[in-house]
Amino acid sequence: DGVVITEGVSGSILIVSSLKRSEDSGNYTCIVTNEAGSVTIVTYLNVFSPPTVSQQLVLSDVSPFSAAISWSPPSDNGGTDQPLKYSINITNNTVTLSFTTSDVTTLLQYLQHST
Repeated sequence: DGVVITEGVSGSILIVSSLKRSEDSGNYTCIVTNEAGSVTIVTYLNVFSPPTVSQQLVLSDVSPFSAAISWSPPSDNGGTDQPLKYSINITNNTVTLSFTTSDVTTLLQYLQHST
């Protein structure tokens, strides 16, 4: 299921779809054989998935023009060993503050008091 082998003039292509990180990540072995002999190659496939949602959003150190915001990292990082990057968007009518950070705590500055 989910495996297709396409043969072409210069070789074959293996397409695996609907992967699950817990089931499909791991070592894969490719054995190629012809009249001249055979070759074996082993490679590791790391399947990535979207990380789970961060939890426990906390707003602290609130002042009229700034606030600190922090959160817990997701329980599942999607299989990556790279730091996750978080996108923060704050919208108040027509003003949007957007940025990306890999920290789980950041200071929002230069906020304007709304009336």
